[in-house]
Amino acid sequence: MMSNLPLDLVEEILSRVPATSLKRLRSTCKSWNNCYKDQRFTEKHSVIAAKQFLILMLKDCRVSSVSVNLNEIHNNIAAPSIELKGVVGPQKQVSEIFHCDGLLLCTTKDDRLEVWNPCTGQTRRVQHSIHYKTNSEFVLGYVNNKSRHSYKILRYWNFYMSNYRVSEFEIYDFSSDSWRFIDEVNPYCLTEGEVSLKGNTYWLASDEKRDIDLILRFDFSIERYQRLNLPILKSDYETEALSVVREKQLSVLLKRNDTLEREIWVTTNDKIDHTTKNLLWIKFLAIDQRTCYHWSCVSFFIDEEKKMAVFCDGYIGGINETSRRMFYIIGEDKYYRELYVGDSPIRSHRPFVFNYVPSLVQIPQATVIPKRRRHKNNYHWYFSICRASKVDVWITDKIDTKEVQWSKFFTVDVDIGGRAMLSYDSFFIDKEKGMALLCGLSDK
Repeated sequence: MMSNLPLDLVEEILSRVPATSLKRLRSTCKSWNNCYKDQRFTEKHSVIAAKQFLILMLKDCRVSSVSVNLNEIHNNIAAPSIELKGVVGPQKQVSEIFHCDGLLLCTTKDDRLEVWNPCTGQTRRVQHSIHYKTNSEFVLGYVNNKSRHSYKILRYWNFYMSNYRVSEFEIYDFSSDSWRFIDEVNPYCLTEGEVSLKGNTYWLASDEKRDIDLILRFDFSIERYQRLNLPILKSDYETEALSVVREKQLSVLLKRNDTLEREIWVTTNDKIDHTTKNLLWIKFLAIDQRTCYHWSCVSFFIDEEKKMAVFCDGYIGGINETSRRMFYIIGEDKYYRELYVGDSPIRSHRPFVFNYVPSLVQIPQATVIPKRRRHKNNYHWYFSICRASKVDVWITDKIDTKEVQWSKFFTVDVDIGGRAMLSYDSFFIDKEKGMALLCGLSDK
């Protein structure tokens, strides 16, 4: 009986149990449940326990688990199968999702930012900074301090107009529960298709000034961008999607313009982290483009052992304003199968499928700040762009550790004489005179 074993031996045994199995065991006894919530134990578990690779899918603003069966396909013993196993939470509608270290960073339809661990059910809402702008993008990463991971969120926002661009970069630190601007990090690249590997974020990127495609990495330890090479730099290739292979490698989908082929390449580096300066690549699979000419905005993952790739996309067709959600399974010897997983409204976000590794990692919680006395004239201000040419200014009526109450002070017209403001760096108001001074960039 394990209940008769020394506690340190029990911890050693449990630290080797996969995360999803350990989740079911937590109710066995109080001491086991305490292990489950112990930060030291969860860190040890993440290093020792066998990894489980599950498939999650963001479809119709819900996160679902996906069962994929590719066994015996090449031997024609069984047909491939893909089944949506049901919504795994959260119950809120999710418009964007990003996976890092067993945690999911979710942007909800009502524009909230939440971090969620599907394995433990733990969540934490992250308040936007006062500089937040619509269409901001968010990625989650961490600094590996050996003993534990120090989590951060990067917010980046770009505004393009004619010959110039306005950019903002902010870092949210979980330990301090605060946002701060970071400077001199502008990569001068257009980015898409971000993924996380070893705590850092990777994008497919295009440098318009040099007319080249590349991989862009954000290193959360030094809070700077770094450029990495693609397998092919020729202009007759287009980059389409980026993926992570078993938390060790990167894979990229390329489209050839000179032939009817797509290609998947995989890195051969033994270890990819913030010290990697050059990526080494090998071709994994060539795909006949005539079977998948209608793909766009695909996400994918590969099975190295079976030499197969699974793609997910939404093909728009028909007259009922719906799009067909499809999985495409491709392997060697021109193996190709399509699997239909349902219809969705055309206006909904395209489906997104990704590898998920369950983890017991604890989401750092915000530190509760003791309530303090404040002077009656100590005001906090906030403003946000709500229309193309107007800004609402709000003032706090009440501030304490539990809630902040706001009331609208006035609305400012910032499009006077055809000179619209593009961004705002700072401002102050005169409450008595009912005036505001905004400092920023205009379009002229």
